Amino acid sequence: MNIIHAIVFIQNWGNGADFIDNLKNNPHVISLFHIMGRHSYLMDVNFDDKTQLGSWIGKLKSITLSSGVPALIAMETQKIIEVLKSKSDFGMGDYRAMTKKFHFFMKIDNPHHDEKLIALLSQEPIVFSNLHVQGENSFVAEVITDDYGKYKNLLMKIKKLKSVHHIETQEVISVLKYRNTCVDESGTLIQPGEDIREMYTL
Repeated sequence: MNIIHAIVFIQNWGNGADFIDNLKNNPHVISLFHIMGRHSYLMDVNFDDKTQLGSWIGKLKSITLSSGVPALIAMETQKIIEVLKSKSDFGMGDYRAMTKKFHFFMKIDNPHHDEKLIALLSQEPIVFSNLHVQGENSFVAEVITDDYGKYKNLLMKIKKLKSVHHIETQEVISVLKYRNTCVDESGTLIQPGEDIREMYTL
């Protein structure tokens, strides 16, 4: 398959309800996470080709607030090279049940000697997903734990690897869409009405 599969980080103005509804109902957006940190949202997206990707980016940039100001401030697209670890039998219901758990995405810059980092992330039970990506960092790892101390312990282990240049952690505030399933305003699980893509990595 030649599907373009990517992780996209965006930063937007205000609460952007119309902007976010556009993302939730978009067939290219498979999963959508509201996050804390340098970015506002993280998305798992896929496209048939670069033309389709370019058109999607153009549409996002054209969305404006009522004042006429563009809703999108910044966007970072990272093509997925390889899925090294992924969740199975996991859905929106599982995320809704995680009220007392800590949920993070870690962007790890590891320019050389990936083997030790991959082995560490593969054996850590709190690392649920690990994606090798193209862009400013090498990997995006998803961490879910009920004990913040376990996350800190993982962070220390990663920092001991001399090949790691930088780590940036984004904590998840909420999951707005997961594997094509959304939550409506009342908090009820819903499926978008149109036929949408089933391919996902997170």
